[in-house]
Amino acid sequence: RSFEDRQDSPRRRPSPTRAAAAALLALLGLAPTAAALWAYRARDYRPVFSRAAGTLVGVRDSTDVGLAEDGKALTDVTLVSDTGLEVRVRVRAPRARDGVRHPATVMIGGFSTGRRAAEIPATTENLVVASIDYPYDGPRELRGWEWLLHLGKVRRGLLATPPALLLTAQYLYTRQDVDPSRVSMIGVSLGVPFAAAAAGTDRRFSGVAYLRGGADIRRLYEHAYGERTPAWLTPLLSRVVAWLTAPLEPGKYAGDVAPRPTLQ
Repeated sequence: RSFEDRQDSPRRRPSPTRAAAAALLALLGLAPTAAALWAYRARDYRPVFSRAAGTLVGVRDSTDVGLAEDGKALTDVTLVSDTGLEVRVRVRAPRARDGVRHPATVMIGGFSTGRRAAEIPATTENLVVASIDYPYDGPRELRGWEWLLHLGKVRRGLLATPPALLLTAQYLYTRQDVDPSRVSMIGVSLGVPFAAAAAGTDRRFSGVAYLRGGADIRRLYEHAYGERTPAWLTPLLSRVVAWLTAPLEPGKYAGDVAPRPTLQ
């Protein structure tokens, strides 16, 4: 056929039936992925955290690190679980007296604060305070795309943090100077998601306090790290972090903490 004949021929349009079939196949192909993502976000991770915490089998490397501002003793210890989890903890406690048991709290703040959080309050009265170092062994300072390069290590460290808090609570329950019926949890700033997850898992916590934080990990990330990354990159990173840390979303555990006292 001549070029003119081909130009005059009507173009063949896709069959409506074929187009519908292709769309259906595409939807069917996406359905398993969508179902898996929904299951991931909806999964109850409390049994996972509990198994990872395991049972406290050892306390070692006890080190006297001086006195807090109010004269309380500061001691560092390493807690060892039968799962292999090890947690470095700083304990701030009143002077031990035979037979006297005090209320206690597990306090977790931001990543850079770590176990030094126990030193922050000016006075703790008769309270025993324990704070942990985050169980993360990757680079400490991450900027921009570096978050994506080390995201696997970061995620593993984040998901290991509620078990670390649970192990710390086990340690407090066994201390001779602690009343095990009055062990609470305090989460400050980025520590709030971990505090909520731990308190939702271990119902022996007598109460929970959330300070300068709340639900919605995406917004928490943007508030804490927005100035450290380019403006155009922050929304992407915050959504990636929120998806990968969905097991820690505080809103998942609010109902599990109730009816225990909660301070916000």
